[in-house]
Amino acid sequence: MAQIGLRHFKYSPIKDGKYTGVNEMVGAIKSTPSLNVAEAELYADDTVVESASEVTKGSLSLTVADDDDTIFAPLLGHTTTEEGEVLKSSDDTPPYVGFGRVLVKMVNGVRKYKAEFFLKVKFKPFANEGDTKGESIEFKTPTVEGTIYVVPTVVNGVEKPLYERHQTFDTDEEAQAYLDELMKAPTTSPTE
Repeated sequence: MAQIGLRHFKYSPIKDGKYTGVNEMVGAIKSTPSLNVAEAELYADDTVVESASEVTKGSLSLTVADDDDTIFAPLLGHTTTEEGEVLKSSDDTPPYVGFGRVLVKMVNGVRKYKAEFFLKVKFKPFANEGDTKGESIEFKTPTVEGTIYVVPTVVNGVEKPLYERHQTFDTDEEAQAYLDELMKAPTTSPTE
């Protein structure tokens, strides 16, 4: 099972404890989740008798082909004027969102599509770097960082502290439909 691709960055703002509908970021290049894990061990009679580890939160780094203002201004809590100018303020508050992606995998010579969904993420403002053009051309792509949160979620009548859910499908369309279903309005989501 080797991952061979990445597609379909999708997100849904959370308002009043509910997802508000699917939005798609254009040009998924790279996505790197990282988890913070709390660990403890209990020693007795000179040996470990109990151990525990649990995810407390995480981080998510996304690189995209374009920092489209129609996507990133609302994702980062910025204001846009009627003329299309983006106003970035130090007191802007990015919304919480649900975030999903599709990983393309090769399993026994067959492509599979793993849809991963992080239930609650908050992205941070970023600034683009730039270089002058020289003898060769080099593409620069924006990267946005976010925090992944653990939230109590009821699944099959049982409340669990989830940070991610995922499922693997035979087609890309099925994987996207799974993400779209999780983020459609007015599905109940983690509370803000």
